[in-house]
Formats: sequence, structure tokens, C-alpha cells
Amino acid sequence: MAASVPAKLDIDRQLVKLIAMDIGKAVVSHIRTMHPNAAKALGKSGQLSVRNATYNEIIAALETTDAEEIIARLERRKKWRREHHAAWSKIRGEAV
Repeated sequence: MAASVPAKLDIDRQLVKLIAMDIGKAVVSHIRTMHPNAAKALGKSGQLSVRNATYNEIIAALETTDAEEIIARLERRKKWRREHHAAWSKIRGEAV
């Protein structure tokens, strides 16, 4: 039996942006509440960066509802994170 695919929702783009921003703010709130030392180390600009990065990732992820494209994007993102972290670790002289 084939898995059913949910129908594409026709949600107002502005509403999606508001939801994404709310999630970004929730992530920062979690960091501030559960990891206060990390929040202090981030400072206001770091917290803003986390909020905006979360927002941007959500918006980018919603560009397609095609399952194959979503899986391909997830694989690209995973590969990019590994390469990105390895490059920065190398720059900082840290063990990878």
C-alpha cells in the first residue's frame, strides 16, 4: 500500500513568515532559559543570528512539497554542515 501524501496547503505566505519568526524566537527563548551561559556568550547579536538563521531555514525548507526534492535538500544540508564544521574546525586548529 502506497503512503498517502498530504495535500499541499494553501497558506498565506505572510502567515508562514510569522510562524517561522515565532519558531526562531522560541529557539532563542529556549537557549536563554535552558542554557543561560550560552545565551550570555552569544550576546544580543548572536541571539538575533540564531533567530534569523532558524527563520531562514524554515522558509527555505518550505520552497517545495515534493518528497524527493525534500529528501535531496536534507541530504545536501547534512553534507554541507559536515563540510562547514570541518572547515571551521580546521581554521581554528581544532580536532575534527
